[in-house]
Amino acid sequence: MKKIFRLCTMLLSSLLILTACSSEKTKVYTAKGKNEDIVVTIHYKGNTVNRLIAKATIESPVSSLDNALKTAKEAISKKTDFSGYKRSAEIKDGKVVLNTEINYDKLDFEKYIERVHLSGSDTLENERKLSTVEDNLKKEGATEQK
Repeated sequence: MKKIFRLCTMLLSSLLILTACSSEKTKVYTAKGKNEDIVVTIHYKGNTVNRLIAKATIESPVSSLDNALKTAKEAISKKTDFSGYKRSAEIKDGKVVLNTEINYDKLDFEKYIERVHLSGSDTLENERKLSTVEDNLKKEGATEQK
């Protein structure tokens, strides 16, 4: 009975350690502009980015809040979403919030190259490297939050 209990304990411990080591991790970068705050959350495993979520909060006078939202939605509608890339705009807490989500596991890389393509990489593998994503954010003035 004790041997079975010890074996089960060892197996459970091993499983927990392996699960913890293989889980997806996140990093958060922030940047400030004249009237906007940007928060970028990177979901990664190892050196491979799985998802990137950017949230830009734009301060605008209450009187022009609806116009700011309308302008943002018009800009978004000119370049429609595609597989693995979604954008949206909304008013939240008296501010315009622009959301962009890139899911690299589902990304249509050809359309991404045509429309967004930040790093100049020629392959999806290079584009989704954690080091590449972080370098791009740092070039834009973002700093990592710890």
